[in-house]
Amino acid sequence: MSKVMDTGFQKQIKALSFLLQFPDEKTLDSLRSATTGIEQVFAEPGRVHIRKFLQYLTETPHLGVQEAFCAAFDLNPDTCMNLTWHEYQDGAKRGPALARFARAFDQAGFDPVCTDLPDYLPMVLELMSQSTNGDFQWVIAEHRQTVKMLTERLKSMQSPYAGIFQVLSETFENCANQYKKGA
Repeated sequence: MSKVMDTGFQKQIKALSFLLQFPDEKTLDSLRSATTGIEQVFAEPGRVHIRKFLQYLTETPHLGVQEAFCAAFDLNPDTCMNLTWHEYQDGAKRGPALARFARAFDQAGFDPVCTDLPDYLPMVLELMSQSTNGDFQWVIAEHRQTVKMLTERLKSMQSPYAGIFQVLSETFENCANQYKKGA
């Protein structure tokens, strides 16, 4: 197992994937019942952001959480969670980038349950969380600046999801730095 893709990293990526799923009633109920377990996966200062977001989920009605999600990710192309969109929009180079993600899912034997494009961040994180080696280091290398940009945009919108993206951005940066040291 790669030093970079250790169990702690995988658990964090899995938790972040779960937190970034569309907040339907079943997902929200699962999140609300798993708050302690989710928090424990993260160290400080990330845990503070996770705790704040989980508190938001607990205190906000289902419809309010869904509206915030849609406002942040579905109604605003500047903060959509399709990673390749931010670099290529619908240009000719996006097709090969999407194909690379699709191949990664196929090669890993991962059959996504949602119908989103293969660069949809929660789905990509789920794939990465199942890796037992550094096969998906390229995702971090190629898309950590996009995650960083999304973090800043969500902060400026004062989105409740900004803290989750802050943790994801820091996780990607830490992983990239570990990889550089280990390479």
